[in-house]
Amino acid sequence: MTAKTEVKQPNFLMMKRVWIAIALPIVIFYFSGIQGLVQLAVVWIFASIMLLMFAYKKFRIKKWNASTRDHFGEQDGMWSHEFGSTFMKLDQQRGLIHLKEENKQKTYPFSAIKEWRYNLPTTRERAGINKELDRTHDFRESGFYIAVDDVQYPEWRVMFFPQKGDFNSQEGIRDTELQLKRWMHIFDNLINK
Repeated sequence: MTAKTEVKQPNFLMMKRVWIAIALPIVIFYFSGIQGLVQLAVVWIFASIMLLMFAYKKFRIKKWNASTRDHFGEQDGMWSHEFGSTFMKLDQQRGLIHLKEENKQKTYPFSAIKEWRYNLPTTRERAGINKELDRTHDFRESGFYIAVDDVQYPEWRVMFFPQKGDFNSQEGIRDTELQLKRWMHIFDNLINK
């Protein structure tokens, strides 16, 4: 069975917070007229800006969620994962792996793959008065790492992002972990044959 996973791309203008931010001055104008709108300008402008900022943050996370593209080709033998500027594609029939990271890309035979692992650090304590868990650092270090027999590029990193939630949520961490474990399983089955 060939399966593709793709999350629908979000639309900023269709978010509830954006509509509330747009509707707020209209409602004030409807009930209070232009004079009420001017008198409450500081309140509705501040509230609208806050709503738009939170909407944009949520939009960005949803956009990143939707940026992951996976193809699980049990029928056609093509397995691929793409997120951001990274990409990996395993061609089971020809025994090749295509890797892309940032501005470099190369193709290797399966025999050139030395090892694969994933890294998903989840706790780093922030120093200072606000001691809390900071998972923003994790995204920069997390990913699926593939070591190959290549002097120029001995290790490649393929980035992953949760398809549900974000790196600051338990749901997002768990979703990313499941994606990475799925790819560990795929590599075990294809490369170790």
